[in-house]
Amino acid sequence: MAGKSRTKNDRQVRDRVAELAAARDRLDAEEAERRRREDEAFERYARADADAVQVAAERDTALADLEAQAQRVRDDADTRLGEIEQRQREILAELHGAGRKADDLATVFGLAVKRVRTLLRQARPPAAPAAPVATPQAVAASDSAAPDTPAAATSTDPAEQARG
Repeated sequence: MAGKSRTKNDRQVRDRVAELAAARDRLDAEEAERRRREDEAFERYARADADAVQVAAERDTALADLEAQAQRVRDDADTRLGEIEQRQREILAELHGAGRKADDLATVFGLAVKRVRTLLRQARPPAAPAAPVATPQAVAASDSAAPDTPAAATSTDPAEQARG
């Protein structure tokens, strides 16, 4: 009987080893499947990362284009508004030259008197360069530089003045 029980025992051990190996194989298969799913998830995540970089670059490019366009619109509007204001200055200057006072023009056009005066000043043509004006200092300097003037003949030394 000992031989029969040994054979039965060997069969049980082999069966148990087979069960354990099958369990291990199942775990390995599940692990392999989990790894495969993780690898797919990693790939999807990496693609999403690349898409995010692409979208951010497109956004930045579009915003830069819009900012440049906005600047062009502002510049164009500033130029056109400057031209319009120039026409308004010329009209105000024309009316002022025809005898309308700044106060009257302010009332007629609904502008502040200060604004009307500023516009009228801006409408004036730039003054032509005038001949240099002789200031009292310039006259005195030229007088002292001339040797035939009495100021040049007199000494500034008090001792000499006392003698002379």
